[in-house]
Amino acid sequence: MVNMEVSKIRVVKEDGQFEVFSPNKVKRALYRSGLGKNETEEIMTMLESKLYDGISTREIYRNVYKELNSLRPEITHKYNLKRALQEMGPAGYPFEDFTSRLLVAEGYTTKIRQILQGACITHEIDVVATKNNMNYMVECKFHNKPGYTCRIQAVLYVHSRYLDLKQGAKKGLCKKPAMPWLVTNTKFSEDVLRYAECMGIPLLGWRYPIKTGIEALIEKHGCYPITVMNMKKKITQTLIKKGIVTVLDIPKDVDKLAEVAETSVSNAKTIIEKVKNMDK
Repeated sequence: MVNMEVSKIRVVKEDGQFEVFSPNKVKRALYRSGLGKNETEEIMTMLESKLYDGISTREIYRNVYKELNSLRPEITHKYNLKRALQEMGPAGYPFEDFTSRLLVAEGYTTKIRQILQGACITHEIDVVATKNNMNYMVECKFHNKPGYTCRIQAVLYVHSRYLDLKQGAKKGLCKKPAMPWLVTNTKFSEDVLRYAECMGIPLLGWRYPIKTGIEALIEKHGCYPITVMNMKKKITQTLIKKGIVTVLDIPKDVDKLAEVAETSVSNAKTIIEKVKNMDK
């Protein structure tokens, strides 16, 4: 049971707004990560001892992550997945590469950053994905600001580009796109959801579609961004620059990884061992 003092504690969200602390939110995140009931209660007891009115959600996250890493380091990648996706920036190219890799895991063939000629103008498409002879123009909207929601302008932009390419295809200027597709690492606003449903535009984002959102596909294929790894920032950035954006693509050969990551053999061994131990 949560005592009355804890139940009245306010936390500061990433957008600066206040809300009453919800133990159930933390518990659900831990359960989703694969933590058992007893260990979850152990972490909650620790957390409640450190709570104070006005504590930030970021500080709560750090406290929980530290304790989880101590108890079950092999599942921390599930707990910090949302933040790991946000850390793929600041530019959006790594997220485009990541989206392409994830769609390949889903059975699509992909090409990234393709220039297509519409009826009016040319368009750089983040990912062209093909499956069952259907071509999708995928727009990747990356946000590295915690608490940000993908807004209506994004889906309107995607739809208008699709209409231009559709007309361009009629003139033989490009292949006809089956439909547009908006992918983000965050949640969608209600306006986006309503418009996309009305226009038949598929969406992929955090917890959307329900049970098959981006986090579900990542877990399904084990296609985690390399930012879930507790590596030195310089190593992470080096790998991303060289197109290694998921843990599936990290070289399994120690010498090869040391060369690609521009790091020591010792660091390379540690990284490979962490990948092996993920979710054992």
